[in-house]
Amino acid sequence: MHQLLRRSLPALAALGIAVGTPLLTAGTAQAQAEHGCGAVGVQFSVDGGKGWISDGRMSQPHGVIQVRLVGDVVDGCDYRISLASYDTEGPTWATSGKQTFLGWATTTLRSGNRQATLDVSAHLPKCYGQIDLYNGDKKFDGVANPAPRYPDGVFTDNLISAWNGGKACAPTPSGTPTAPVPTSSASPTSTATPHPTGTPTATTTPSGTATATATASPSTTAKPSASATTGTPSGGTPSTTPAVPADTTGPVGKPTANPVSTTPASTLASTGGNSSQMIVYGAGGAALLAVGGGALVIARRRGARR
Repeated sequence: MHQLLRRSLPALAALGIAVGTPLLTAGTAQAQAEHGCGAVGVQFSVDGGKGWISDGRMSQPHGVIQVRLVGDVVDGCDYRISLASYDTEGPTWATSGKQTFLGWATTTLRSGNRQATLDVSAHLPKCYGQIDLYNGDKKFDGVANPAPRYPDGVFTDNLISAWNGGKACAPTPSGTPTAPVPTSSASPTSTATPHPTGTPTATTTPSGTATATATASPSTTAKPSASATTGTPSGGTPSTTPAVPADTTGPVGKPTANPVSTTPASTLASTGGNSSQMIVYGAGGAALLAVGGGALVIARRRGARR
């Protein structure tokens, strides 16, 4: 009996090592994989990929921005990045007032797709405005989610970069100009006062000389007066205002891409199990390993006694 046990103990030990070691290794790998998704670096380009930057503020409004992940990206980890454009009431974050949503674009980056282009060029602000590059795929349009409004930012720690600036809009005319209607007044006055009727009057003087007298003294007075008034458009004259320098005092973003989840989506599918199962399997493997190792020690001690 002792001889049989002595022969079976090494086999039992080998079985415990063979079974327990892979299960423990798999359990450790599973635990590491579950926490494999983390923040990674992100850069963006405003010149078509010629240069890549990670500035927290933009000096100019850009409607087309390329983004890319930098560093190690675990397979199965997703990173969503968005670009949004707004009209504002002022050139700085502090004076931005009510913001009106103009346009939005979003993309999902991962290990197999580390770079993409975001385009809101058709929705750039024409006057004062704000542009935000941020983590996530939420649309902060004032409908689905609140629009930004100082001092409450909606991006919290998800802002990557931002721009505030622009110029004042030209004043809008208050009325529609109308064509002037000239007015004319003329009051000609004509007065003719002929003293004689134009018929000569013959007077015979005692001396026998006939004197003919004809007097005509017409007087004509004409006083024409004409006045015309011209209309003036009631609207103001559009003025050109130079752009205000970009705001450098607004929120500063961080060149970081945050993962959608901390657990890679491909982990559970590739292992065919979950963490609780792996814990059970790992514990069973550890027990077998302990039994096998203990049996091997006992066997050696008994052999040494004999």
